[in-house]
Amino acid sequence: MLVGLVLLTLVGRPVLAGNNPNSVKTGVSYVWLSDYDSQGIMFSDQFTHYLRGNKMALGLNVGLLAASRFDEMKQIYAIKNTFYMATLEASYDLLNNETIRLRVGAGPSVRHRAEISSSDADQGTIDGSVKHIKTSEAGFNVFLANDFGVLRHGVAGARIEYFHYAKGTPILSLGMHIGFAF
Repeated sequence: MLVGLVLLTLVGRPVLAGNNPNSVKTGVSYVWLSDYDSQGIMFSDQFTHYLRGNKMALGLNVGLLAASRFDEMKQIYAIKNTFYMATLEASYDLLNNETIRLRVGAGPSVRHRAEISSSDADQGTIDGSVKHIKTSEAGFNVFLANDFGVLRHGVAGARIEYFHYAKGTPILSLGMHIGFAF
C-alpha cells in the first residue's frame, strides 16, 4: 500500500490546485462496530466543494454499511446489520498543494439501521429468539482524509472515520476512495 501511495504522489498532476474546487468520490471502507464485535464493509459516495480560501470545504457523504458477526458455536450469524447513512461535513486542509491534500473534518450524521440480532448484550446468544430493530438515529462523525491528484482530473486517497450516534453502535472505518475533481 505504501508503494502505491508513493506512486500516486509521483504521477500526481495539479488537479488539486485551486482551479478545481469540486470533487466527487466513491469509496469502500472496512468497518468495526463495537456492539457484539461486528465487522463489515461500507460503500460511500462523497461530494466536496472547496470554499473561496481553498483550505475550508463543505461536503455531503452518503453510504451503505453491511456488517455481521458469526457465532462459531451455534454456526449462525448472531448479528446482521444494514445501515443507510448520510453526513454533512466541514473540513480544513492541514496540507494542500498541487498533488496532495491532507484534511481533518467533522459534521452531523444520520442513519437508518435495520438489524437482526439473536444476541443479548448481557447473556450472549439466545436459542430461538431473534430481535428485529428498525430505527433512525442522529449523531456526528470525525475524519482524517487524504487525496492525491492522479492523471488529468483524477483523485484517489484514503480516509479514517469515526461515527457516534445517540443510540446503537459507534462505527470506526478505514477505507480508500477514487473520483475526479472539476
